[in-house]
Amino acid sequence: MSDTRTNKNATVAYVGLGSNLGDRRGHLVAAVRGLARHAAIEIKETASLYETSPVGGPSGQTAYLNSVARLTTTCSPRELLKVALSIETSLGREHGVRWDARVIDIDVLLFGDDVIDEADLRIPHPRLHLRRFVLEPLCELAGEIIHPSLGKSIQRLAEDVRRSGNDETVRRVESADWSVENGHIQPLRTGVGVDAGDSVR
Repeated sequence: MSDTRTNKNATVAYVGLGSNLGDRRGHLVAAVRGLARHAAIEIKETASLYETSPVGGPSGQTAYLNSVARLTTTCSPRELLKVALSIETSLGREHGVRWDARVIDIDVLLFGDDVIDEADLRIPHPRLHLRRFVLEPLCELAGEIIHPSLGKSIQRLAEDVRRSGNDETVRRVESADWSVENGHIQPLRTGVGVDAGDSVR
């Protein structure tokens, strides 16, 4: 799908979404609606839902649900990160042990062609090219896009990881319309609980 922009100053960005605690699907829906609610962000589409094995962190974690959203925004990269962290906090995310189980994880993967390497903000995401749970859904939306640091397409990076013997389990479990209600992504309204819908099909 082409990157249609309603604002010529908007930047196309991709965010990764993940959850392995509680109502995983509901948390992802709430995260997408929270992003859509922001005046400077427009969600364009989401990839399918994938169930994936945990990577790193403490043992005994349950499987994740992961997806990727494509959006346009007039936020700066740092402002988008701030929005993502605010949504995580509102959904109950607690930052403790690295790569521990989490209610929600929202990562800025790509922000236009920007390359940023700061202590608290690295774009493209520094492990994007190593993680199938990111690359598989990202391929659905942006397989042809060239990674601005590595000079390879997202599709090529995904193929490289598949050939590497990576032991992640990545299984597509629901089509890309999981975040859509009546043909549109509905922003989460203040004070209204999230209708997470049915469990993963």
